[in-house]
Amino acid sequence: MQWQRRWSIWAIFALASGLKRDEIQPTVGFSMLPPVYRGNVEQVEVLARKEETAVTALQSQQQALEALALQQKSQSVAQQEFHSQLSEVEAKERKLEGLVQRQSEELREAQAEKKKAEVMLQEQSEALLRARSWQIALSRAIEFGNDILRDQLVGAMLYFLIMMIMAKVYGMAFTYPYPKLHTTPVVTREHFTFGLCECCNWDPEAPSREIMRDRRIPCCSCLCQPIRWADTASSSKTGFMSFWTAALLAVVMNALCSVSFFISAGIFIIVATIHRQQIRRIYGMPHGTCPSFTEDLCTWLWCSCCATMQEAMEIEYIDPPAKPWQQTMMESFIPLQTHPSTPTGTGNRQERTACC
Repeated sequence: MQWQRRWSIWAIFALASGLKRDEIQPTVGFSMLPPVYRGNVEQVEVLARKEETAVTALQSQQQALEALALQQKSQSVAQQEFHSQLSEVEAKERKLEGLVQRQSEELREAQAEKKKAEVMLQEQSEALLRARSWQIALSRAIEFGNDILRDQLVGAMLYFLIMMIMAKVYGMAFTYPYPKLHTTPVVTREHFTFGLCECCNWDPEAPSREIMRDRRIPCCSCLCQPIRWADTASSSKTGFMSFWTAALLAVVMNALCSVSFFISAGIFIIVATIHRQQIRRIYGMPHGTCPSFTEDLCTWLWCSCCATMQEAMEIEYIDPPAKPWQQTMMESFIPLQTHPSTPTGTGNRQERTACC
C-alpha cells in the first residue's frame, strides 16, 4: 500500500510539472506496474499531451498577441505619422486659407479699385461729353454770334450811311427859320419852359401849337433823333460841340448799341445828360446837383425822344437870360459861354444859317 501511494504521488507530480513520457523514468519499470496504475499513467499522458497542445496554442496566441501588439505599435506609429502629416496638411490648409483670404481681399480691393476706376472713367466720359457738348454749343454760339455780329455790323453801317445822308439833307432842307409863336410862353427858371409831353398838349392856345404845326422838331426828334440832337448841341447858345462832331458821336453810339451790348448807348446817354446840364446852367435852371442830374439821366433813359424835343424847343424858342446864373461845380467841366440874347419869353427866334 505504501508503494502504490508513492506511485500515485509521483504521477500527479509529473503531470503537474509537465514532464514528457520519455522523461518519466521510474525507478521501477513500467511493465512492472500493476494494471490499475497503467490506466492512470495513460490518462496522465493524455492529459500531458492536451497540456502540451494547450501550451502550444497559448504560445501561438502569445505570438499572435505579440504580432498584434507589434501591428498596433506600427499602426500607432503610422497613426502618429498620419496625425503629424495631417497637422502639417492642416497647417498648409490654414496657410492656404490665409493666402486665399488675402487673395480674396486683394481681389475685393482690386474690384473696388476697378469700380472706382469705372466710376472715374464714367465721370470723365460724362465730363468729356459735357465738355464736347459745351464746346459744340460754344462753337455754335460763336458761329451764331458771328452771324449776328456780321448782320449787326452791316445794319450799323447801313444805319450810319442813312443817318449821314439824312444829316446832309437836314442841313440843306430843314434849317430854315422856325415860325413865330402867337402865344408867349411862361418862362420860369425852375424847369424847362416846355414839358416833356408837349406834343400831346392839344390846347389850341398853347404856345407849342405852332411848333407842332411846323412838325420839324417833333418829327426829327422821333425819326432822326441823333441829327436833331446834334443840331441842338451845335447851337450858338450852348456851344457844346460842332454839328458834325455831335452827329458822328450820336450816330456811331446808336449804331454800335447792339454790337457793344448797349455800352455805347450808355456813353451817349451820359454825354446827352451832361449837355442837358449845360442847357440848365446857361438858362439859369437848377444844375450840378444830384437831383437835377438824376432827373436828366432818367429822362434820357426812359424817353430820349421827348428829351431831344424838349431841349430843341428850349434852344430854338427861348433865349437864355441876360446874365449868367449862379455857377456851381459843373462849370469846372463845362465852361460858361455868353451869347447875345433877346428879351426872355418873347417867343421870337433869330434866323440862322444851315447847321452844316
